[in-house]
Amino acid sequence: MPTDEAYGVLLVSFSRHSHQRNFVPLYKQHPRTQIVAVADDDDTIDADLRRLNRVWAQQLGVPYVTSVDAALRREDVSIVSIGHDIERRSELAQAAAAAGKHLWIDKFLGATLGECDLVVDAVAAAGITAIVPSYGYGTLLRQARPILASGRLGQLLGCHVDLHFAKGLPRPIHDHSIPFLGADTGEWKYPELKRELLTTGSYSVGLLQTCLGRTARIHGTGGAFFFPEHAQHGADDFACLTLVDEDGHLGTLSAGRVGLGSHPAGGPCRAWLVGSDATAIIDAKRPATQAYLRSDLLDLTRPPAANDPMGWATGPPALHPPAEDDSAGLSTALGEFVTALDGGPALQYTVSHARDNMEILLAGYRAMATEQELHLPLSRQASGS
Repeated sequence: MPTDEAYGVLLVSFSRHSHQRNFVPLYKQHPRTQIVAVADDDDTIDADLRRLNRVWAQQLGVPYVTSVDAALRREDVSIVSIGHDIERRSELAQAAAAAGKHLWIDKFLGATLGECDLVVDAVAAAGITAIVPSYGYGTLLRQARPILASGRLGQLLGCHVDLHFAKGLPRPIHDHSIPFLGADTGEWKYPELKRELLTTGSYSVGLLQTCLGRTARIHGTGGAFFFPEHAQHGADDFACLTLVDEDGHLGTLSAGRVGLGSHPAGGPCRAWLVGSDATAIIDAKRPATQAYLRSDLLDLTRPPAANDPMGWATGPPALHPPAEDDSAGLSTALGEFVTALDGGPALQYTVSHARDNMEILLAGYRAMATEQELHLPLSRQASGS
């Protein structure tokens, strides 16, 4: 494609469990991308999602196509941006790849490792370019990569990541009868919440993947509920993982929700890189002046919206904005994606990396549920395939 032409972007669904709404400004601002349509399979989705899809199409001034297959046949579509529920993403990505469309996929490739494998295979067979932007381009990774490349740490021995969202109102848990759910149930989302190791921990796993070699062993701890909304489903709201790579290097993470007003920047986002010669600490929420004023914190903790009690459909309230404009790295990822489509360097984070990210998370859930260390690769039974 000549470098003065724009790539047409098809937005597949505005599921509340996706970040499609956050991608829209990126596509509108980039000179090489143009939103050409919104699409979904109208006969398989609920009335709320149908309404939301139509509202977005109207706001963007583009057609709403009620069949994804029909939308994939449009000649003006070069990129398919998938923002559907996790249970639909694999089949949609496979269909788009088979139609020769490039892929921008919001976080997870599918609900099981088997579904993720099908996407990786479809992308390779079609020869298209596919990116999963959420894990490989945020502030922590963009700061970690040059530190690792500099050699100043010596031999990297291990790393730790704390990534928490200041959302939701922690309250006493009165019913402790519902056990913690592992990964084998296939239940990843609920109307009012998401499982936090999957949702939040996946970002930390992306950094550990960059710092360490291939994961060989995993231990997980979770199930200590702080939010009644999570406890009534047995769904994790906080978790810790320990990873050991094939060379014995250690990676640890803590992920989850820490409650409204607990952090003035919407939640901590830090990484420690421990080397034989030096240790580096990276804080994605600095430089910043952090003031814990009682009046301000009380304002942050006012009750959330009734239809979004855990705040997952909105960003965490904060007393000061992020230290940079692209803290999530989405603009950086889109720039790299367009460059790759133009024939430039290969992407730093691909569907193969995203597939391995999901395997680590699934192993973490199984380790948490069984209270045993797990070895990778997972068996198909353990992966929920």
